Amino acid sequence: MRAISVALVGLCASCASTGPGPTVEPGDLVYLQASSAAELAYEQDDFGQAQQLYRRALSRAQAVDDAGLAADAAYNLAMSEIGLGNYDTADQLLRQAHYDANRASSNTADIQLVRAKVAFLRLRLPEALILLDEIVASKSTQSIHLQAMILRGQVFCGAGDLDAAKSELWELEKLVASSRKTLSPSIGADLAKLEGTVARLEGKVDTAASSFDDEAGLLRIAHRYRDMAYAFARAGEAHRAAGRQALAADRFFLAARSLGRLGDTEAAKSFLASSISAAENADDHDSRIRAQLLLEVITRRSAP
Repeated sequence: MRAISVALVGLCASCASTGPGPTVEPGDLVYLQASSAAELAYEQDDFGQAQQLYRRALSRAQAVDDAGLAADAAYNLAMSEIGLGNYDTADQLLRQAHYDANRASSNTADIQLVRAKVAFLRLRLPEALILLDEIVASKSTQSIHLQAMILRGQVFCGAGDLDAAKSELWELEKLVASSRKTLSPSIGADLAKLEGTVARLEGKVDTAASSFDDEAGLLRIAHRYRDMAYAFARAGEAHRAAGRQALAADRFFLAARSLGRLGDTEAAKSFLASSISAAENADDHDSRIRAQLLLEVITRRSAP
């Protein structure tokens, strides 16, 4: 919808809304009802239900040949597919969204940004960089521009090009310092993640842990709870690498507790195992018992 504030899993950059969605004609109740219900499902991380409802909205928009609605519905359906890990399908939908957005003379920078994100998730780094370079060189909004640069920094990290990643981070910090606008919590979290990723590649695990802790706090404010959980896990890994086993146990526990409530049972169990291990290394009896009890609860909850 380009109307939902987007967050991608373990996704490296937020894809924030560029503004309200298009005005829906009063008689187009099929699209309105499906889209509204889908938005609610998406906000509750029920990506399967959102997928079904956005598919219905897209069918309606295409049936009445409303290019603007078709672009929005395809974009939102793509976001649901990303949440489900269906990156190939998401890429196809984003291409549809781009086509209809052009037909509607609508801005496509946000669509291109998510296309770059999907290319990154599919490990198609050169493709991601081409899309991001186009966005950075265009007259996009400051929000989209910053998100594109942050994602480009993450692509450099993924490619192992530490020098390019550090240069991108330096340019970002200069741009943010010179701006009179305060970063949104979502973009601030993504910048903190890039800082932590660069620090980790440099072997500065203390800095990385602090950055990932900051990321988790900002993601909580931004209501990106699944991303918050994975930020806690990254912080746990960094604290463990720095020898702070008790803090590692705590961060892994927080990641697991959140993901368990969000329905990601297997990831929750994995992080609880890490929490128990770190607690044992720290000789922290209370942390170990806390993680063990939660593991038992999640195991019972997920049993057939």
